[in-house]
Amino acid sequence: MTRRLLRALLLGFACLLAGAPALAQSARVAVLPVVIHSIEESGYLRAGISEMLTSRLSQQAGITTIRVDDASAATSDLAAARAAARDVGADWVLFGSFTRFGEGASLDLRCVPVNSEAEASARSVFVHAGALAELIPRLDSVVARVGAHVRGGVANAEALVAASPAGPELAAEVAALKARVEALEAKGGPQASANNASN
Repeated sequence: MTRRLLRALLLGFACLLAGAPALAQSARVAVLPVVIHSIEESGYLRAGISEMLTSRLSQQAGITTIRVDDASAATSDLAAARAAARDVGADWVLFGSFTRFGEGASLDLRCVPVNSEAEASARSVFVHAGALAELIPRLDSVVARVGAHVRGGVANAEALVAASPAGPELAAEVAALKARVEALEAKGGPQASANNASN
């Protein structure tokens, strides 16, 4: 449990730092039009989904969005998505499909770095709802997951701390936090401490 706590706190530090204006450069994310699977007219759905994803993602710390409006760029193919994102100078690409079935709807997205062929670096995000109106509020959590993935998530939290010009003080705080958590683990963790206190 303490390792999870440490990771959560480190990620919190990273997210704060990612939002700091002092960070050198934000990640450029191309938002491609989604592929629409629906019997309804697809143009307004495609434009609306792109607008909602782009506006929410642009509010994520450390991210600059590049909205691609050309409907012909809509794709579910990884290589084609990366090529479209390279054309607009993006570092990452967000693409996928929207499916309407009866009253229900689902959104299946992938977020991948443009210049890496490693599949491990891809993140899939899927959300569905019983009605289209229920899907829209869930876009906030979808975009939050995409933002965390782009910023590197937990694995790069310490690197973000080290890269920050606020640097030495925050890095020292993180190191102290790690030391305290590791000391707790060495003693058997909070549960063991509670057990010892009750004896």
